[in-house]
Amino acid sequence: MNLAGLAERYSGNTSAVVVEIDTAGRRRTLTHAELYELAVTRADQLRAAGVLPGHVVGIRATNSLDWAAWDLAVLLCGAVLEAFPDDTALDDVEEFTARHGLALLITDDDAAGSLPYVIGPSDVPDEKAVPVTARHEEAEDLHSLVYSSGTSGRLKGLRISRKGTEYVIARFVDAFSVTAEDRHLIFLPLSNYQQRLSLYCCLWTGADLILTPFQRVFAAIAAERPTFLIGPPVFYDTALGLYRKSGGGASLGDFLGGRIRFLITGMAPIRRETLEAFRDGGVRLLEAYGMTESGMIAWNTEDAHRIGSVGRLIDPDAVTLLSDGELIIRRPAPLSTGYFDTGGEAADQTFRSDGSIVTGDYGRLDEDGFLTLLGRKKDVIALGSGRKVHPAEIEAFFAGVEGIAELLVVPTAQSQRLGAIVTASPDGPETQEAVRRRIHEVNQTLEPYQRVMSVVFSAQPLRSDPRFMTGNMKVSRQRAADFFTEALAGQSPPRAAGGRQA
Repeated sequence: MNLAGLAERYSGNTSAVVVEIDTAGRRRTLTHAELYELAVTRADQLRAAGVLPGHVVGIRATNSLDWAAWDLAVLLCGAVLEAFPDDTALDDVEEFTARHGLALLITDDDAAGSLPYVIGPSDVPDEKAVPVTARHEEAEDLHSLVYSSGTSGRLKGLRISRKGTEYVIARFVDAFSVTAEDRHLIFLPLSNYQQRLSLYCCLWTGADLILTPFQRVFAAIAAERPTFLIGPPVFYDTALGLYRKSGGGASLGDFLGGRIRFLITGMAPIRRETLEAFRDGGVRLLEAYGMTESGMIAWNTEDAHRIGSVGRLIDPDAVTLLSDGELIIRRPAPLSTGYFDTGGEAADQTFRSDGSIVTGDYGRLDEDGFLTLLGRKKDVIALGSGRKVHPAEIEAFFAGVEGIAELLVVPTAQSQRLGAIVTASPDGPETQEAVRRRIHEVNQTLEPYQRVMSVVFSAQPLRSDPRFMTGNMKVSRQRAADFFTEALAGQSPPRAAGGRQA
């Protein structure tokens, strides 16, 4: 796959389609060839507005066919698209545009004003509208500027590589045998770069693509019958819950449209119970692992998969596991070449001068080459004894314990011992007391420093609770720890695992 040849690849395809579904359920369809024609028209309009190769065009809008067309038009012009999350504040659009050095800003924000270089997704820019503040990007390998947030929720600007983009898509197409027979559905924002990889992948292979808002996703799945999806764990938990509420008259596969070949989850840890429920329902839900900085690192595939792991390394020679288990990536074509608008310390900690990328993730490989993630470096809990533990590793000891739907390990306020937030199933005083006893029983099989000594309960599913989630649907362990501290302080007296005093 190569971006330079992408237009030629999809421009004559009159069979494959891209479908847009809006929040009202209205449906708009273009063939790949019609999307190409729209992109060419938009590219001509960009040039007439004064956009030159290297100029930066910003977009801050919800998903649509127009969003995709502007992206492809910018590529045809040799310019650079800066994709802002669709909730980015535009309080002073003139200052915003100047600060980012944008040649144009495409936005569906009604409060954006009427500046000549600010237009709606379906509008035409004025001729010679590019302001004098527009900057040029000269980097040959630069494809796009995007924003990503980790578990901290703080946005980081990332410079996306053309070579890295081509590499990731080529490996995905090969590993998952994506063809023109496939039909892919996305519901996360196109400003999230993974979704644009999906767009380019479908245009390259001739697969259909459906763009739907999350509010319409399950209706769209039933109507559009995709063959594969990519989503965070909370999506699959929700899908499973809706299926069970439906009464189970149809199979899980039929509930998801009847044509699913595989589903992929990543972005955050997923409950083993969810993976097993999909497996038992005859639907292949595969964990994968990657980061925008490096691209995909490991994935389970239809032919090689293991529940509980994130799959086999895509490039074993590109991955180094340090003595403590931290993963370091060094490949010839990483997805990102570095940060922008991010503090130098963060950049230096991630992108090393030798070309390697520090993931901040701990993992271990089994004898068959499957990678299991143990947790984030910044989430390691330092106990009062001097020991350091990975919370995800402790959580694994309690997987499958009767009555525990979810469990998050957190430090106590003084970090002298471990605590946990638990969702019981079914929730209620009797189940909670039984869970305390079972946690105490598991504790007796563990080393003293690994034991969960204090427990608080939450009625909400932990990994989809807004109190614990960042903007990109990842669990913030700091928020979970704060909740635990406040909840424990409210118990009189505080309750320990096994019903004893904490």
